[in-house]
Formats: sequence, structure tokens, C-alpha cells
Amino acid sequence: MGTTEAMNVSEVTCDTGWAEGELEGVALGDARLERRLIRIAEELSSQPEYPVNQACEDAAATKAAYRLFDNEKVSTEKIFTAHRAKTISRMRLEPVVLAIQDTTFFNFTGHKKTRGLGPIGDKSAKLQGLIMHSTFAVTPSGLPLGVLTHDCWARTGFRENEFTHEDLPIEEKESYRWVKTLREVSKLSVSQKNSMVVTVADRESDIYEFLLEAQRLNAKYVIRAAHNRYVLDSEHSYIHEYIRATPEQGQIEVTVPSQQRTAVASVRFSAITLCAPDRLTRSKTKLNVSCWLIHIEEVTPPAGAEAISWTLLTNVPVTSLEHAVERVSWYRRRWSIEEFHKILKSGCMVEKSRLQTAERLKRYIALLCVIAWRIFWLVHIQRTDPGAPAEVALTQAEIGTLRSLKRFSGRFKQSAAITVRQAVVAIACLGGYLNRKNDPPPGATAVWRGWQRLASMSELYESLVPGCG
Repeated sequence: MGTTEAMNVSEVTCDTGWAEGELEGVALGDARLERRLIRIAEELSSQPEYPVNQACEDAAATKAAYRLFDNEKVSTEKIFTAHRAKTISRMRLEPVVLAIQDTTFFNFTGHKKTRGLGPIGDKSAKLQGLIMHSTFAVTPSGLPLGVLTHDCWARTGFRENEFTHEDLPIEEKESYRWVKTLREVSKLSVSQKNSMVVTVADRESDIYEFLLEAQRLNAKYVIRAAHNRYVLDSEHSYIHEYIRATPEQGQIEVTVPSQQRTAVASVRFSAITLCAPDRLTRSKTKLNVSCWLIHIEEVTPPAGAEAISWTLLTNVPVTSLEHAVERVSWYRRRWSIEEFHKILKSGCMVEKSRLQTAERLKRYIALLCVIAWRIFWLVHIQRTDPGAPAEVALTQAEIGTLRSLKRFSGRFKQSAAITVRQAVVAIACLGGYLNRKNDPPPGATAVWRGWQRLASMSELYESLVPGCG
């Protein structure tokens, strides 16, 4: 792991209680509320799969948690601000930061008593829930730095006339969230003097207003193209025809996790100028967008397998095959935010919460985003910096608990320091990871299951060994 990532590790140390460090500076206007928030964060992270009443240690703690999420002083923004400040401080140490945007939906349809929800999915589905659009910051090597932006809301309903949607200003469309978040990330990136912050997003972000705004702000991006846009001054009028007429620059190997195979793909790239769609051509503003186009396409896909074919747009210059390969690798990190959402839903079980109002759920989700990031960070830190001391991720009580377990007695020497990798693998083993010679590194599911068991055992260990917390 690089020096900058090693420095990041020290900023996420959990020896005195991870939440106290991560939520340092949270300003709720009441010191008691601030202490309660930190305590509840610790309790929920110790039992991420459990609802509030099971995660809290007793009835009084459960009542305090419900009151916290019902308190108007504890706004989503205030909960999130402290973590964002820590995220930004970690970003400052990185030469390149990937700011990955995406949307996810929380389904609370079965919670009939919950007030303030809105429709999700399409009209025919009749589902009720909340929508979250966020930005997840990671390094190019995949180390999660934190949640950079966060917005959670309920739809008020569907439009009566969907046929007029195309003619609406972008500000009145739900897709405006991509532009709005780009502006927010750009504003937060001003302090990153030594870092290049690159927004990464999937095809849903391929909105012409997004590209225009990025050009205006000089905000860097790598997104996947969704539209076959018109290209200026070319004998090949559209993106698809233009890029296929561009000479191949080389080939790369691309892993296809969903198909458990590696594909060999050709690489093409070119600088292009895009023309605005018809709905914007009446504006007097300069509407052309200059960017680079990268296309990778599988050369010989296996019989019956879908060929890999990606077209990417970026305003980070691409003048060599090495540049193109790097930009493709940045886009491939987009799946990090999907892993983050999986931890939030399957690990933290957000959709099982029964807080009965949308406002309570929004506050709860904001706090669980911080907890989900920490679990994700724990999974990846043992891959990016396996030799770091375990103290950067675990408390002394948790380390002591692992040492005391009979199943690990042959793995940890009492006189030797435990590394991050040793500790995380041990936690994953508690969650069902087999740790065989050819097994891949443990994933989030095994880690969060093991984390629950470790939390329960650490509580007993602390009661037996005073002063170890």
C-alpha cells in the first residue's frame, strides 16, 4: 500500500472507540445528545444486523435511541457533517480520489404504520419507501474514505402526465440530483489542493446538463455513456459510428465478476466535441461539450456469453493507452458504492427498521451510512495495508477477546503484535469464513457476521478484564 493510504489508516484508529473519533465535532446544540449519538453509533455498529431495540443494551438505552431519532435537533445534516469532515481530511492525503455517485431505494412497503413514505419503483409496483442519492469516496486502489454527500427523501407521487417530462427544465426533474451532487462535490473539492477529485457514475448520469455543468466547473468525471450523442465536425455523426471508426490502440484484460471470467477487450479512444440535444439548442449559452471518449469491447466472447462493451466519457485527458486503461480502472471502482449499499441493506438491515416515520428513518439511515462505511473500510484495509497494527481498526478489548479465544490460540503469539489482516481474517472466521489456502480474501458478509459475535464476546471480556476497553 502507498504512503498516503498508510497515513489514512491512522486517522481511522478505533482504540478509544471508533465513533468518538469519527463523529468528533458533531454539533447538535446539546452535549447530552452528542454523547448519546456517539454511544448509539457504537451500539449499532457492534450489532449491525439487529434492530434498535436488540442492538441497545437495555430498555433505557432503547428508549434513549428512539428519542434521539425523534428529536428535531438531531437533523440528518448534523449527523452527517462530522463524518463528512473526517472524509474530507482523509481525501486531502490522496493524489486521486474517486467520488462515486449513485442512487438506491429503501423498501418499507410492509411497514403499514410508517408515515411520510413515498412511492418507489414504477406506478404498477405500488411500493413505498425512501430514496437515497449519495457520493462514496474511495482511492483508486479501492480503500473507502467515507461518504462525501448524502441526500435522502420521499417522493410526493408520480407525475400526472409523463409525456411532458422531456420538456421540463432539468431543475424540475428527479435526475437533477446528478447535477446538484456534482456541484456539491465540486464545492467540497476546493480544499483538495493536492488531490484530483473525479466523479464516477453509471449511465443514468449521462445527462447533457451534467456534462455542461462539469465543463463550467472544471469538475473531473468518468461516466458511462447512455446516449448515442451527435458529434460535431465528423463524417461519422454519432458516438457509436465515430468510435468504431477510430483505430484500435491496444488490448486489455477485464475481469467479469458476474460471469467469473476474464475478458480480452480492444481499446479505442479519441477527443470529441458533443452537440447539445434539440431541447437545449434555443439557448444562447455555449452548449458544445469537449471531452474524451473511451470504448472497450470484448474481442472473442465465449459462446452464449454477453460481450463486454463499455463507452466512457471523461474530461480527464486521454492521450495514451496507459491513460485509457487508468480511466477504465477508475470506472470499474464504481461497484464500490453498490457494495456499500449492500452492506447498508443486507448487513445493517435498514429496511427492517420500524421507526414509524420517514423523518426518524432518515436520521437512522444517515447514522447507519457512517457505520456501513466503517464495516466496508474494515474489509478493505486488510487488503490494502495487511501489515498495519490491529489497533487501527479494533479496540484493545476486541484484540484481547480474539487473543483469548481457544480457536485462535495457535494463530496469535502472545508476545507478537496482531496485524490488521490477522484480526480481520479472525473476525471473518467467526462469521463463517473458512480461510482455506486458495480462498479469496473475506468479504463484507462474513466480516459483519463475525463482528456481531466479536461484539458480544468483547462485552464479556471487558467485564472480566477491567481497564481493557
